[in-house]
Amino acid sequence: MRRRSFRAAATAVGVLLGVTVLASPVEAADVACGQVVTEDTTLQHDLGPCPDNGLVVAADGVKLDLNGFTVFGTADVGDGAGILVRGSRGVKVTNGTVRAFDGGVVIEGGGANSVTLIVARDNIGHSAGHPPAPGTRYGEGIAVEGSSDNRIADNRVVNNGPFAGIGLYELPDSDHPFPAAPVERNAVMNNVVEDNQFCRVNRTTGARFCDNIGIRLEPRVGPGNTVKGNQVRRNGLDGISLFADADENSVMQNVVEQNGFWGAVPGDGIRVFGSRNAIHHNEVSANRAGGISVGRRTGFALGSLPNNATTGNPRGKLNTIVRNRTGANVIFDLWDANPGCDENTWRHNTYQTANQPCTTL
Repeated sequence: MRRRSFRAAATAVGVLLGVTVLASPVEAADVACGQVVTEDTTLQHDLGPCPDNGLVVAADGVKLDLNGFTVFGTADVGDGAGILVRGSRGVKVTNGTVRAFDGGVVIEGGGANSVTLIVARDNIGHSAGHPPAPGTRYGEGIAVEGSSDNRIADNRVVNNGPFAGIGLYELPDSDHPFPAAPVERNAVMNNVVEDNQFCRVNRTTGARFCDNIGIRLEPRVGPGNTVKGNQVRRNGLDGISLFADADENSVMQNVVEQNGFWGAVPGDGIRVFGSRNAIHHNEVSANRAGGISVGRRTGFALGSLPNNATTGNPRGKLNTIVRNRTGANVIFDLWDANPGCDENTWRHNTYQTANQPCTTL
């Protein structure tokens, strides 16, 4: 069992005195901002303001219990992640608040970790792609980067950005510079993801670029990720978005409403650019653009996605959209950009408006 050496010494003294001394998890007095945690840790008070990461977990099997307390950053950008799980497996992060960092809880590499009962709020990064704002890592309440088999469940994710409330990423970029690795079989379940509306602003031109999404699956995320039972409300662009080549994932039993009113363009409830995804039994209403929308295949190929060479870039096809309840979305409740819906299957959805008959079967 991993324990600090002074605890082992205390146990030895207790044995010599004939007294049983039980080792306990490290408490907050033993940790400081930016510390690397390699053993079970339970906070006993708030931790912060932290200017360069809150806590970094870098060992397998660690349980980090915030114990109802808060880990918080600074008013400035560049303060990293509140909780960074780096290259580890079987880590449990639970029971507290993470706020005011560039990113809230970030899983980078490793796998089979869990983030539960966390309030991730007010974690705001800046984009390197919109100078002269300083570039920072992250921009989400909870992010999974190059990692599989994780469970993100029963959290509350509010007012983070500028990218997402919860984001899954396989490919690195200027704002998420991590080693590329598969992002498969993650479960994003029973979270409240709302009011993530922060937009990027070019300080020179004043132009706003708003692509803050409630739950975001970036290119090549999949197969086997499940987005289930979440309440996704009032996010800047789309409620749930599956980007191009985010394939073979499931989006089910979510309540998705009132998203897309703060984006650079009107946002959808559930937006699908990938292929072979299953979208079923969701309740999708009152979103600014479409309720459930499937993007059209194009000839455009991202050079960073080598599978385009063999797949012919089959975006927005072979998706199954069944038994969803939709209504009161501003443009269309059901929307498929492919003429004749191509190879997408739409069945048994309730709706008020649709853009073409093939979505209404």
